[in-house]
Amino acid sequence: MELDAVDRKLLIMLQEDAKLPYAKLAKKLGISSSGVHKRIKKLIDAGVVQRFVAIVDPQVIGKKLKAFIGVSTAPGTCREVIAQLSRRPEVLEIYEVAGEHDLFVKLITDDTLRLNELLHEMDKIPGISSTRTIIVLKTEKETNAITLG
Repeated sequence: MELDAVDRKLLIMLQEDAKLPYAKLAKKLGISSSGVHKRIKKLIDAGVVQRFVAIVDPQVIGKKLKAFIGVSTAPGTCREVIAQLSRRPEVLEIYEVAGEHDLFVKLITDDTLRLNELLHEMDKIPGISSTRTIIVLKTEKETNAITLG
């Protein structure tokens, strides 16, 4: 899909605050509210905008530990390992990667005790041959906003 300047500006504003009223977006974009509605619908239908979500502060709800886990899998088991890991509510993201590991998993949990339990549970997943855990001490930057240039 070809994005024009108005689409790009609209996407930038939605990434900053998806709850902005159409009237406010329209005023900033110099188009009508119905024009904003049509553009957002077009962006959703084309798959440019996948969904609108609330960003929850994990610290506030007691999820104080974030970790990344490199996962090595036995040959031919990667799909099943991904399926098993995807069922875990603590797992936020799974990436298939090149390098030392086959998968890179981002998870969030309460504390090191719960992380230890999760790691022991992961060890029982058929196909996982080894893991390497990196615990996040401090998040310096975290965003889902994509630069539109």
